[in-house]
Amino acid sequence: MKTILNKIKIDKRQATSIQLQIAQSIKNLLFDQQINYMNEMPSIDDLAIYLDVAVADVKQAYHRLVVENLLHQEHGIYYANFVNLSSDFYFKMTKLYDVIKNFGLTPTIKTIKKRVTELPVNLALDPSIDPTIPYVQLKRIYYGNDIPLAIMDIYLPQESFKGIEQMNFDEKPLYEALFFTYGKLISSGRRLMSVVNLPREDAKILNSAVDTASYQVVSITFDQHKKLIDISRSISTMNQYFEVDFEEKDIQKIAKNHFFYI
Repeated sequence: MKTILNKIKIDKRQATSIQLQIAQSIKNLLFDQQINYMNEMPSIDDLAIYLDVAVADVKQAYHRLVVENLLHQEHGIYYANFVNLSSDFYFKMTKLYDVIKNFGLTPTIKTIKKRVTELPVNLALDPSIDPTIPYVQLKRIYYGNDIPLAIMDIYLPQESFKGIEQMNFDEKPLYEALFFTYGKLISSGRRLMSVVNLPREDAKILNSAVDTASYQVVSITFDQHKKLIDISRSISTMNQYFEVDFEEKDIQKIAKNHFFYI
């Protein structure tokens, strides 16, 4: 945190207001990736003392960055939200495990439910999905530095993954485990991203308030033989600001493959 403190610069001789200079200095550090996702920011008092400015100026600067979703506050402490992802994130079925690693956090996984059940009607989003057959549901919590960041409900056709409900996949990315156990290699898929209010059950697991705005991603993946691997629904309250640089050919690729929807 001291390193971040030393990097925040202002010039009191400028006509630009102090609060705006502080906010812009922090933005520049975020965009240059000198401050990473979930880095703890200096306290308002510490930054005011370091810059020799009014506490109100720092408070207003931080408030501006919170409104822009570049910072978020937890228990009076401010953290960075900014994440820079390559456009590959949109072209590939990026594992949630790897996304957490890209945030600079240590990922861990815990499976809290394994059962044979029916596929929820709202997840039958593809003509190739048969909602009448039994599915194995795996409910997993994904942690970053031991903090619960996301919940994933995964539905796998039972006929394709016999015995999977008795297996332990904790601490392993799911697709890696499926490849080594069943020879299923993920080769294609689709992903639908939306913003939803956090349901009560998920809020309890994520230590968040009910109806908190959350990211929901529904994914459908297929193996090398075009057979369904899984339908999954993940939900997360991870506060993050994504910046992705796309070239024109990247945008054409997304439009052609219909792979990622916002």
